[in-house]
Amino acid sequence: MKGMVTVMTMGEYIKQLRKNHDLTQEELGKKLDPPVNRAAINKWETGQVENIKRSYIEQMSKLFDIRPSELMCFDLEHKLSEEVITIEMVQKNFGRDAVRMLEWFTRLNALGKDKALEDLEDLSNLPKYSDE
Repeated sequence: MKGMVTVMTMGEYIKQLRKNHDLTQEELGKKLDPPVNRAAINKWETGQVENIKRSYIEQMSKLFDIRPSELMCFDLEHKLSEEVITIEMVQKNFGRDAVRMLEWFTRLNALGKDKALEDLEDLSNLPKYSDE
């Protein structure tokens, strides 16, 4: 939630997935059928080629164990746009401090969330800390 939200391109995501699977560009290319050379993978990752064949998208999706729509960043764009809208609504209605609290709250595990809610309830019942 911090700062500006940027949407990853499909090429950037392919590069991230490839690195996460400890593959070089050449190794990824060899896993595809028909194989592609390192230069082709590099062009995909740098956005020089955006229209990747459907068969390669399907193969990489299986290789990386994700849906084709996720590889193409469709799911990510939708999720991020919903998150941005939600953050903007919270900030508009409750202020920047509410956004900061949500950011911290989402970092907590279940035990931490229970404790935070308990502490907030206690604070809200003390006249010194409450507007009511």
